[in-house]
Amino acid sequence: MALLREIDGPALADWARRAASQLAERSPEINRLNVFPIPDSDTGSNMAHTMASAVSALAEVPRDATAAQVATALTSGAVAGARGNSGMVLSQVLRGLAEAAGRTLGGPAVTAALARAHDLVRAAIARPVEGTVLTVLGSAAEEAANHESLPEVVGAAVEAARRALARTPAQLPALKGVVDAGGQGLVVLLEALRESLGAGEAAPEESHAPPAEPHLEVMFSYRGDAERLRRELGPLGTSLVIAPDAQDAASVHIHSRRSGEVIERAFALGKATRLRLEVLPETPEERPGVITVVPRGSMERLFRDAGAEVIAPGTRPQREAIVLPNGLSRLEGPTVVPTTRLVEGIAALAVYDPDLPAEQAAQVMRETIASMHTAEVTDPRLLERACRDLLRHGGELVTLLVRPDVEIDAAALRRALGVELMAYRADNLPVAVEIGVE
Repeated sequence: MALLREIDGPALADWARRAASQLAERSPEINRLNVFPIPDSDTGSNMAHTMASAVSALAEVPRDATAAQVATALTSGAVAGARGNSGMVLSQVLRGLAEAAGRTLGGPAVTAALARAHDLVRAAIARPVEGTVLTVLGSAAEEAANHESLPEVVGAAVEAARRALARTPAQLPALKGVVDAGGQGLVVLLEALRESLGAGEAAPEESHAPPAEPHLEVMFSYRGDAERLRRELGPLGTSLVIAPDAQDAASVHIHSRRSGEVIERAFALGKATRLRLEVLPETPEERPGVITVVPRGSMERLFRDAGAEVIAPGTRPQREAIVLPNGLSRLEGPTVVPTTRLVEGIAALAVYDPDLPAEQAAQVMRETIASMHTAEVTDPRLLERACRDLLRHGGELVTLLVRPDVEIDAAALRRALGVELMAYRADNLPVAVEIGVE
């Protein structure tokens, strides 16, 4: 079956009905993820109710309605029936679609809709917090902008949303190790949109990267065809156990990164009750081996690109790892490398060896920063003199972190010093320039 290249009114209505059905089916799963901002376990129910209200408004829309007319009706229905914060967010996602739609929705229009929805949601939330549905929506919008055709745009948005969702526990400690419930609901919406493009077929342009969903232990009681359930769940995870009891029911246990599919299959095949989800610890290969304390901005991106997990000053790591405090947090432990400046953190991360045991890798990093010479400069006119003073102790590499409002001529300084020199812009740096010499 050919993939849709444009979404007309009937196709958009089909997506809305599909999304409403899937949110209803997966609302128990999403409810159990709901721990932020308050653990009231209703995010899934609120999103399902809001989407059902949106779909009910389609009764007033003619069969040959344009995408804009369908999206406008969906928005009106969602706003009228929105429940809770998650319902409000969903209504603004639909509003973004309505503002971007014409007779049809193509790739650029969906990209514009996601970007507009992100702006609308951010404006509607009094205190936006990263690690929530806002982050997931922003990542989907940002990645969609790198593509043109409708299947590419939607496929990229789905994969980016999944990756962003998997990162939410690290970004927001209040989630207590589970992914954000609203973000999971948004992923359901986007996945339904991708299915609507080809009646469930995967777009050939979509990413084939491994799923980035969290590793969960899923447990529930089940009444129905246990053997069929075993066949359906087998490919979705590991450690599958289906244990019948004396009352013609069974206890089901599975470890899976596709928990949504597991729960959806269980609800579709029989009666599932007493659902419980628990996050399983990740293996070292699946998560970064180094956690760094970094201020917001360009340094976040630099450390992430180098392979580290980033946490904000004042935040404590939520798992075992080598930790670089960078002078921004007071942390202790056998795998804490006592970096006192960001420039030391960069040098330590550069020599990190993931093949070594954590304590040995941390020791190599400690030795590296112990051999470094560092300084801070408040007056950029004194930068060359400060570098020369540090180089008297030896060294072949000068690393500079430069505040965005400070202008330096890195090429001229490199020639003057006669050594290798690397310079990076560093947002929120308390001094003009931070220097490290190795």
